Amino acid sequence: MYKCSTVVAAVFLCLSLQAQQSDESIIRVFGQVMSQKDSSTISASILYEKLPYYDDMGMSSSGQDGSFEFMLVQDTKYFFTVKNTEYNPAKLEQEISDPDGDGTFSFNIYLQPDQDKELITLENLIFARGSDKISAESHNGLDELVDWLNSRPSTIIQLEGHTDYAGNADANMKLSEARVEAVKEYLLDKGINKKRVFTKAFGGTQPLSTDRTPEAKAKNRRVEVRVLKK
Repeated sequence: MYKCSTVVAAVFLCLSLQAQQSDESIIRVFGQVMSQKDSSTISASILYEKLPYYDDMGMSSSGQDGSFEFMLVQDTKYFFTVKNTEYNPAKLEQEISDPDGDGTFSFNIYLQPDQDKELITLENLIFARGSDKISAESHNGLDELVDWLNSRPSTIIQLEGHTDYAGNADANMKLSEARVEAVKEYLLDKGINKKRVFTKAFGGTQPLSTDRTPEAKAKNRRVEVRVLKK
């Protein structure tokens, strides 16, 4: 198995050799990175990883006009991570195909301006039921928050904990407090200054939904990041 480098030319050569061995077709993939707010173009770093085994990956960046180009394997799904310090990172899966039969595939990537997001929900934060123990599956998302804070050294945040509103109100309040403290401790262990992280617990007093479905309850159980100072 050949290992691809992060240089586009080397990636093309590596993928071509792989294609010869496995009869895979390599196509030109291109597009632009743009602002979700006004469609202005963005220069950003782009990491791609081939799914499901991550056996091919590479990194490049979009130009000042937001344009990017890769040579990737046709009929294959890739995971893209796109970052710019003034925007919230984008993570997306994209199936690479050749709909017109011309050996090309195009798509655009949109980033949300950081200043538009004063309250961030930690979507992939998972706790054991009724516990403040953070699951291992949550570490990647929390590490992204650490990177985000490291790239903004003057930013101060408040971690806000919520549970669903079912059950004992006092117990819910204590649980939400324990969970935000667990997240704070994780950030501090990663080197974030404790003066930059505040916490606040709400228990079940601020549900996003009052439905009693399991999906609604899961949505209510969350930790949010409020930007207090940029």
